[in-house]
Amino acid sequence: MYKRQKTSQSTILKALVQHAAEFAPRGAFFIIKNEHFVGWKVFGANDAAEDAIRDIHFPTSADTTLGSAVVHGTSVEVAGQSHAGDASFLVPLQFGEPDNGLAMPLVARGRGVAVLYADNGSGEGSGVNREALET
Repeated sequence: MYKRQKTSQSTILKALVQHAAEFAPRGAFFIIKNEHFVGWKVFGANDAAEDAIRDIHFPTSADTTLGSAVVHGTSVEVAGQSHAGDASFLVPLQFGEPDNGLAMPLVARGRGVAVLYADNGSGEGSGVNREALET
């Protein structure tokens, strides 16, 4: 008899973040709650970012790359500080101004429910593999 394994939403999202780390040097995952982005997980970053992610909270309507990804329902490329409000998450995470990055919405039932942000970190080594992350 086949035994089904219970999988929670949290477990699935943790696996998504872990696998994203294979295709980008650094990033963060934000969940949308009550029309606000709420920081949830970070990868490839320093301990300060690990501590800061849970304190990040800002409106989805703010002029950010994350908000643009949700509004358009598609990935948005990041180059420097392309949106005025990006500092609301880049500064607390100590990510600086990335040379190359991407914000990808997670859409469920026709609406954005989360966003995966990934960038090239310090700019050394490999960059963001957009095709792999979008797959």
